[in-house]
Amino acid sequence: MYEVKKLVKKFGKVEVLKKIDLVVENGEKIVIIGPSGSGKSTLLRCLGRLEKATSGKINFCDKDINKISKTHEIGMVFQSFNLFENLTVLENITLAPIKTKLMNKETAIEKAKDYLKKIKLDDKENAYPADLSGGQKQRVAIIRALMTDPKVILFDEPTSALDREMIEEVLNLMEEVAKSGITMIVVTHELNFAYNFATKIIFMDDGKILESGSPQELFNNPQTERLKEFLKN
Repeated sequence: MYEVKKLVKKFGKVEVLKKIDLVVENGEKIVIIGPSGSGKSTLLRCLGRLEKATSGKINFCDKDINKISKTHEIGMVFQSFNLFENLTVLENITLAPIKTKLMNKETAIEKAKDYLKKIKLDDKENAYPADLSGGQKQRVAIIRALMTDPKVILFDEPTSALDREMIEEVLNLMEEVAKSGITMIVVTHELNFAYNFATKIIFMDDGKILESGSPQELFNNPQTERLKEFLKN
């Protein structure tokens, strides 16, 4: 699905990503971990076309990511929810598929209501984001990403702004979404979730991928001193 070669991203003179090589297969659940400032979110934003690489190449489904026309095939969920405060829950969820003409308004509303019923928020369809808890907002944001039937969903620290009870709500929904077989790439500090959820974990530090492998390999037998130190904290 993704093939990343020698990816470099600079902001001014600061090199945030340093020749990243990465392959993501269809259906994988990738979790990216690492200390703050290691480049995790920047890598995710490059994969989501929100940042353009300084050099190197990103292919998505065998095409240069900068040349793909079906941008709805990449969904993104942000830590700050990014819901439109002036739109209702239903309007937030249906906006993208209607605007991109993926489906007509009636179909989009029907699909959105079905999703809201599944996550037990069907009583909130006419509510505004200000009326929702943080966990509810993030669950709505995840459903919004699913509405366009993406091939991959990218999650940028989706629980960082939530308290413990709300975190559980969101992580449970992510696990339900994963059962559909959709490819998921998640940046998170929730190490227990990473261990139980991921098919592959990537550990980043200082703009580089230092280790990658199964959760069991990385957590039970870390190869670098930096990962050993990170896991102790």
